[in-house]
Amino acid sequence: MEKPHLAIFPLSAGMGHFLPLAEFAKRLCEFHGFSITLIITKWMWTSQQPPLLQRLASSALDIRITEIPHITEDEDEQNMKLTTRISNFILKAEPYIEDVLQSQRSFSPISAFITDLFCTELLDVTTKLKMPSYLFVPSSAAFVCFMLHLPKLVSEMNVSFRDANFEVEIPGLPPIPARDLPIQDSSDSLCTWFVHHSSRFKEASGVLINTFAELEEEAMKTLSTPETPSIYPIGPLMLTESDTPDDTSCLKWLDEQPPSSVLFVSFGSAGVLSSEQITDLAFGLEATGHRFLWVLRGHKSGDSSSLETDISQLLPEGFQSRTGDRGLVVLNWAPQVAVLSHPSTGGFLSHCGWNSTLESISHGVPMIAWPLYAEQGMNKVILVKQIKVAIDLKMDKKGFVKREEVERAVRELMEGEEGRKAREKMKELKGKAKIAMTEGGSTIKATARAATDLSAST
Repeated sequence: MEKPHLAIFPLSAGMGHFLPLAEFAKRLCEFHGFSITLIITKWMWTSQQPPLLQRLASSALDIRITEIPHITEDEDEQNMKLTTRISNFILKAEPYIEDVLQSQRSFSPISAFITDLFCTELLDVTTKLKMPSYLFVPSSAAFVCFMLHLPKLVSEMNVSFRDANFEVEIPGLPPIPARDLPIQDSSDSLCTWFVHHSSRFKEASGVLINTFAELEEEAMKTLSTPETPSIYPIGPLMLTESDTPDDTSCLKWLDEQPPSSVLFVSFGSAGVLSSEQITDLAFGLEATGHRFLWVLRGHKSGDSSSLETDISQLLPEGFQSRTGDRGLVVLNWAPQVAVLSHPSTGGFLSHCGWNSTLESISHGVPMIAWPLYAEQGMNKVILVKQIKVAIDLKMDKKGFVKREEVERAVRELMEGEEGRKAREKMKELKGKAKIAMTEGGSTIKATARAATDLSAST
């Protein structure tokens, strides 16, 4: 019997969208017998993506990789907000992706097509080709609730979200302060594109979400309606320890620390702090007296075009000598999964990116929520108010966190009653995530259901 053939176009802009969909492709091949054509573009690639693609290409899995031609952008496009830039890029990429789909199905019928939630323009291609299409959401079920409610929300708002001082009611979510929503200015192109993409969700045959049912029960209940496309909670999709490069210096340092004593501080692969914010974060960490492992990316000055690569120039004078007996600062990157799974790690000060959130939950590490951009503010509210596994941070209107607030939050997480409760809740969710990923678990069932539906037209 011929294998079902699936075509996948993952969004290339950063690991947050690319990685989980690549992991899902691996699962479909390994456990459900799919043959997969992975359509890629190296537009906006990070340094982490080529090694991941190389591992896919050299695996024994039935994954063929085909690259579309390079697409140039003019200077104006490069300065656009990311979602607007992505949307414009996809419009240009559309004919190339159609050519690949046409050529691939000429020798093997394609049962379905999967692409990112910000690539809904490709639904026009698959409609033309009479090919079932599925959207992949690398974020939460709560984010899907937000997207499906967004057109109505925008139509009812008479001010921009950034100017609203009230909480917004979205079905399936706790009340969300308007300032924590992924879009802030209802008049700009970012909002226009968000509404456009969200309005097309219902054209898809289904929506695949990087979550597991037990993590987001209210959101999943809200999405289980006849008006919503089929929903598949197929997460957590993330790197395993065996997939991550080994950073021996970082992990050896952790080996020397007491159990659950280290606060891991990381803002993701794109999270950058100002020099002023780095200074206050440093003094806050120092004041706590707690151990920490800090992945530092930041600007020496306000010049966002130039990343400083000298740790000593980024940190306050004397900071490393004063904290060297209990703290380690590494530049740009650490093996996050290995760090979070290490027995010495007791907390995670995080930007609340969804991949990082799932990694933290899967390893039972409670969090301090410090969102920076995109849907991270909304994730923070979910983690603090609904799931209750994170400590909130007080920020000023510009998002600045003072050193005293850093100290308070770290002490509360590592020593306080609120931190103890978050740790217990994380332990519970870690167990549920493990069950979801075992035979008979919710994720295994959802993935099997997705595999059946994805192969239905073969």
